[in-house]
Amino acid sequence: MRRARGRDFIAAMRRILSLALIALCPPAWADPAPPGAAPEIDSLEWGIFCALRAMDRAPAPGTIAGWLHVPREEITFHWPDETVVPASLGLAFGVRAASVPGYVSDSAEARVFRPGRETPETWPTAISDTDRISVFFRFDEVQELIPGIWAFEVWDRGERLYRVEFEVVPAEARREIADACGATS
Repeated sequence: MRRARGRDFIAAMRRILSLALIALCPPAWADPAPPGAAPEIDSLEWGIFCALRAMDRAPAPGTIAGWLHVPREEITFHWPDETVVPASLGLAFGVRAASVPGYVSDSAEARVFRPGRETPETWPTAISDTDRISVFFRFDEVQELIPGIWAFEVWDRGERLYRVEFEVVPAEARREIADACGATS
């Protein structure tokens, strides 16, 4: 009888200590910050889309894969203005932007910050006042399904033009999106 009470007491203390640790040490990620843009940006859109169609590839040595997807047509955000992304193969999320009239650059740089990485993945991009330029990430492989805050930025001439953060969550947390594309994870 005494041992049973002792085990119950120890189990209760473990629960209390676990709750105390959770309260004192919140998760490493937080909610995504609101999107921000420099005055040079006229139009800024973000969201999630089904990306199961074939895309072309372009070399991108500043990325983990060494290449990036190039859509054959303009992407459509199936969930516009959404920043909470289920970690599910076949889904993509990102940003589309256009600059103010007269601001055009072919020397901009896209930066994607993944959770747990010190340095961003980078590749050359453009910014235009006539075309909306997309920067996105598509989940192709299981090891890419990393929960936490992902950040997308575009820089030009030493100035950050925009930053949009997304929170990637387990697919079960956003099943209505994860299942809508027929994607599996």
